[in-house]
Amino acid sequence: MMSEHTDEFSHALRQQAAALKTALQAHYGNSALRDDMIIAECAADPDVTQFFSRYGLALYRLWTEHYCRSQRIEALYQSAAELLFGEIAQGTPQQAAADYCFSLLLAQVLQDEDAGTHLLNAMLQPKDASLPLVEAFNRSGYVRLTALEIRQEGEAAVVTFLDGDTLHAEDGDFVRDLETAADIVHLSDKVKAGVLRGGVVSHPKYAGRRVFCSGINLKKLHDAGISYPEFLIGREMGCINKLIHGVVCPSEGAAVSITKPWIALVETFAIGGGMQMVLACDYVIGEQGCYVSLPAAKEGIIPGVSNLRLTSATSERFAKQVILHGRKVRADDADAGFIFDRVVAAEALERTLQEAITLMAAPAVPVNKRMLVLAKEPLAAFRDYMQAFCREQVIRMYAVDVKEKTGKFARKIPEVPVE
Repeated sequence: MMSEHTDEFSHALRQQAAALKTALQAHYGNSALRDDMIIAECAADPDVTQFFSRYGLALYRLWTEHYCRSQRIEALYQSAAELLFGEIAQGTPQQAAADYCFSLLLAQVLQDEDAGTHLLNAMLQPKDASLPLVEAFNRSGYVRLTALEIRQEGEAAVVTFLDGDTLHAEDGDFVRDLETAADIVHLSDKVKAGVLRGGVVSHPKYAGRRVFCSGINLKKLHDAGISYPEFLIGREMGCINKLIHGVVCPSEGAAVSITKPWIALVETFAIGGGMQMVLACDYVIGEQGCYVSLPAAKEGIIPGVSNLRLTSATSERFAKQVILHGRKVRADDADAGFIFDRVVAAEALERTLQEAITLMAAPAVPVNKRMLVLAKEPLAAFRDYMQAFCREQVIRMYAVDVKEKTGKFARKIPEVPVE
């Protein structure tokens, strides 16, 4: 992994990495400190902060072979963790320290235009595991994954969430499958648009109804079952960002970007991460009586890139009401047009969806979407936001108030959305 002949990885860097690894292992190997205290100690440790400030970009260049090799977030995290901690067990003090250290590495990478753009483009590339599934979808028009299914319906691919027991709460499987679905939709020559829709759920409060998404699985967040690199960061840079920026396919010349429009069909509610997906879509249909919300302040974490996207799409005052005040935006609110393009009765949903697919399948839609994205959220703006988000989110993830709030939720069985 670390070539002796790589100029960037100098003798001084090897010595500094080895010394920091020894200190971190000694301090956090059997630490009894709370996770939030570990994060605070790392943030106050000049040896930690100075190491990444001095060597963060050098490490990224090394691991990407001077930008000649694409590395996903998960691979970069593994390299950084092995460099400074060795093997890490889930839920240990070392994991909290490793997550914070990785946030410092990401901040250095993302604040650099060349390195940050290279990383974002790497995360927009199709996953290797997606490619055979694209072929399968093209043959049969159907792919079933753990958390969702993708079915061709005319000119669209309808992605239906299937974990009805948790009201389609987001976890690692959900994020991995959603990104795979985004790859399939963008790369398939059989469809011109993607549709996101929740399946019928079994939760007793909503049994027999379709629910869009209840957001992050707070029980798993409390039980250390939510990965900082793969979920909290990889979700934003991967699957959600692909809904907006499409996928980037490397070629011998300039990389080729493939963009397709996305439709969200919201039934019952889209909470937290569900609303984040809605904000990333190009056409939003709401069932009468449904609502969307971002209860981030109540849960204690940052609602992904919604602080950027909701403000850009609406107004600062509207965004503050939703994010800071916890306002639910109901489909029949006077200003619901900020979120929904159409609001219809349940019996009109299928017809309205077909009308939306026809509209979004028009030949000029992809290029106009691309130009709108360039105007509203170019990769440079996303990169600037993520540079700060990476560090702030890891601090909130391990904050004591988040542990307390998610602990209360974890004791509720079966899981219900935070109202």
